[in-house]
Amino acid sequence: MNNSLILPIAIVVLVVALLIFVRIIRVIVGLLFRIAIGVVATIIAVSAIAILLNNETIYESPGIEARAIHFLTWRTAATSEKGLGSATCTWPDESPSPTPTATPKPTPVAGASPGASPTPSAEDDVYPELMTRGFPGISRRELFDLSQQTVNSFGGWKIVKTDPHTGIIDCIYTSRFGTEDDVRITVTPKSDLQLCARSGYARPDSPSLLRFFPGDFGANIGHIKQFYETVEPQMDAVYQKEQEKENAKKPHGTH
Repeated sequence: MNNSLILPIAIVVLVVALLIFVRIIRVIVGLLFRIAIGVVATIIAVSAIAILLNNETIYESPGIEARAIHFLTWRTAATSEKGLGSATCTWPDESPSPTPTATPKPTPVAGASPGASPTPSAEDDVYPELMTRGFPGISRRELFDLSQQTVNSFGGWKIVKTDPHTGIIDCIYTSRFGTEDDVRITVTPKSDLQLCARSGYARPDSPSLLRFFPGDFGANIGHIKQFYETVEPQMDAVYQKEQEKENAKKPHGTH
């Protein structure tokens, strides 16, 4: 027998013997095993509840595995033309640039816009909630005002800064547990709505112990999803009014 295997085999035999013949060791090992199972089950349950509270699901595209990994390893979210989960934002306190940037992971590309379409490394990086919404025919100013009204209608959201010239609306979302997230809405000259969201504990100066946790349980994608789901019906109403005005201008009997 190879001498290098003697020690490991001896250790295994000793451990098995102790488990078989020493009752107290069996009790301790069994207790530790049950505690480990309980901790794992608790983590899974808490994660599932957190995802649900964040208005998210793990069952949509790109699938359970991709979403679970994203929710546990990302604490930012940004919209892009193709809805890539790898798109990110650079915030003013992270870079001299005042404009958010969208980049594919892992290497940021300076100067890109949140609506840019980084080339996905795989098709399983597409999140429908993160696709940039466009509203052609609605003026930038009207879209800016409607976006502010939408934010003001949300519980827990607060506008901290607006700039009609750049079309930027900076917000802070405060959860029921007192944690904060940053949300930036940008209305482009083409009447696109681009969003970025970042967990508050991801700020460079955050004192929170949560800064050591890499994920957000889908909170930031959930903020973007909430905004889009609320603002889109309002935009539909604007289109409907415009259509009614056009119809009213037509002579009676015209089809």
